[in-house]
Amino acid sequence: MKKLPLDPFIAGPWRGAIAPDFRNPAFLARLETIREWTVGPDAAVLSAGRNRIVKAAVSDMPDPDRPIELAIKRFGRQSGLKDRIDRYRGSKARRSWLAARALQERGIGTPIPVGYLERWNGARLDESYVVTLYQPGLISFKDALIRLFNEEPICEKFIVLMQAVADAVRPMHEAGFMHRDLGNQNILLRRTDTPTAADILFVDLNRARWQDKPLSLDQRARDVSRIWLPSDLLRVFLDMIMGDRPDAALLKRERFHRKAYALIADTRHLRHPLRTRRNRRRSPTPAVYPSGKDLWIWDDKSAQAISPLRRQDRKRHFTLGRHAAIAWPALLDARGVWREYRTLQASCWQEPVAMKDRVGMAVEPRPGTWEQERALLRNLGTLPVMIRFYCHETPAAWTFAAEAARQLHRDGHAVSFALVQDRRAVKDATVWRHFVEQVLNPVADIADRIEIGHGINRVKWGLWDIEDYRRLLNGVVAAAAPWPHLKFTGPAVIDFDLPHVMAALNAVPEPLRFDALSHHLYVDRRGAPENRQGPFSALDKFALTRAIARQAKRCDDRLIVSEVNWPLRGTGVWSPVGSPYESPWPRHNDPSVSEDDYADFMLRYLVLALCSGMVERVYWWRLVARGFGLVDDTDAAQWRERPAYRMLKTFLDLAGDTVFIREESRPVDAEPARATAAARRQDPPIARTLTFRKPDGRTVDMLYTTGASANGPLPAHAERVLDAFGNEQNPVGDGSALRLTGRPVYVPGAENR
Repeated sequence: MKKLPLDPFIAGPWRGAIAPDFRNPAFLARLETIREWTVGPDAAVLSAGRNRIVKAAVSDMPDPDRPIELAIKRFGRQSGLKDRIDRYRGSKARRSWLAARALQERGIGTPIPVGYLERWNGARLDESYVVTLYQPGLISFKDALIRLFNEEPICEKFIVLMQAVADAVRPMHEAGFMHRDLGNQNILLRRTDTPTAADILFVDLNRARWQDKPLSLDQRARDVSRIWLPSDLLRVFLDMIMGDRPDAALLKRERFHRKAYALIADTRHLRHPLRTRRNRRRSPTPAVYPSGKDLWIWDDKSAQAISPLRRQDRKRHFTLGRHAAIAWPALLDARGVWREYRTLQASCWQEPVAMKDRVGMAVEPRPGTWEQERALLRNLGTLPVMIRFYCHETPAAWTFAAEAARQLHRDGHAVSFALVQDRRAVKDATVWRHFVEQVLNPVADIADRIEIGHGINRVKWGLWDIEDYRRLLNGVVAAAAPWPHLKFTGPAVIDFDLPHVMAALNAVPEPLRFDALSHHLYVDRRGAPENRQGPFSALDKFALTRAIARQAKRCDDRLIVSEVNWPLRGTGVWSPVGSPYESPWPRHNDPSVSEDDYADFMLRYLVLALCSGMVERVYWWRLVARGFGLVDDTDAAQWRERPAYRMLKTFLDLAGDTVFIREESRPVDAEPARATAAARRQDPPIARTLTFRKPDGRTVDMLYTTGASANGPLPAHAERVLDAFGNEQNPVGDGSALRLTGRPVYVPGAENR
């Protein structure tokens, strides 16, 4: 340890050092009675326990009208062996003082060191104190995290807090300072609303070491290995620590030291049983982090709950009973579902489909932006609307959303609602029932349908097993008793997780019955909607999910896709696949797509789902969102309509009131594709023509290709050719052919067909 020059301070039985700014004779004389400041009923105790911290006000300074407040830490007695060691390396008080001075010299945050005092009795250290200036309003990183988890679990607040700590730890390590006890409780913050590195103070420094060069990777890894965060937030925090230099060696060493420290912590009660028992008696019950299953965080930017735990840590909470409860209903019903699936496969594209009210839109009413969003919705026509009510939000937010819903109902929209749970609602039936009652009371008379739950197969949404969903359903049954006319949907499983769908439907209690099976059915976020997942194409997924609805005892034969979109490239943490943190280095295997691909994929998804006859309605998630919406709200003063918004308007103008009557497809010759993972998911490219009949008998053809571009014959009945935005375009060649791509074009008919 590098020693700093000290002016020894002697006052009565005390030896130590006092910083030059505090060497006022009156103040120095007062220090002789420091023991009296820390004991007795009038001591302002900040922290009890073996090492006691008190606050003391002192006026004996150069300006008596401006007294100062001190934080005095009194270290507890230790064993004789440790006393003998400390005669050579210095007491905890002296080491804390030296480390605080070292941090101060390096411009790193720590409470301003005033001095230290110690009293030796031969080889035994009877008493020792370290004195700093008291700073009001400090909170530890640990307590700040616990407060957020319990009171305000908003992702942005966690990210800002973690970034501030990371931005303070990094320069400390660059300055050659190693804390060596860098637990959450030893990192203090001046404020927790929008903290920065300047608000971070490091304390409990008696184990610290420092040097004249930056810490090595191993030293950094060892130092941060005592910081606790849920495993996925820890991943983010380590990215923050590394800044712009990803280093696999640092991550590997950090994991090693974290496991080693965990072993030490887990065996402390075995190595020091008497001390552990004594500390438990002395200290009040400390605040603790929520259990792994109760960690729940909401991300406003991507409009979703995020998972604080990495996959391997989530799996530790999955019991054999959970797996059995999901698998058993699927096994029992598999034969009947497969039989219905084969029947539905054969019926795809075979029946006319009235397109009116098939395309729905999800909106997010918020004060200050709602009228702007409502105008964008009005421009698309009177299509069905979905509004989500979130249990974690305030009653004021529910009231505003309910009033917006009533406005939309007056405008002629069919309005459906989704009841979105948080972990607190899953655990506490009273909270969930109160939420459902508060939401239904103002909208029950106008509700088209009510979706119960959200993403119930993803534990980040607060449900860990089927019993959790059963409790939500029972709560709705009880709360909705005054409104027997309400139509409900569910179970709102996300992605192609059909065993979970079957298990959830099996849990639906009497007298509840779903009017439709609602599902958040994404097909391939990395590419086209025609891509396959294993043997299943989009049409196969629609048909198989619909077969489950048809086979279920407590669900009608309808399928609604209540959420789907593609994540947009370049939108960072606002993207559902980019949240909650965007590392400063390039992202690999990014599933996001461009705005042009998003628009093309959206239209093709809609016609695959609806015109095949497998899906009754698709709600696009959502109208306005920076990371995945039809409209980009990055610039609050001037929202930008993306290509998808304008293309959807064209589709609705041309086909929104039509009846789909037939589908024709033909192979497209294309150059052999490389055997990439994306290519293996794709069927051979085809050119597809969908024909719609308008109320006056005229037709509109929609044409596009999958996987390749090609020339196709211009329909003989063509009146004109419109691109995806409704603009006229010219045929190719001699005027008898169309250039077809993955972006649909339209050919209105000149006569009835």
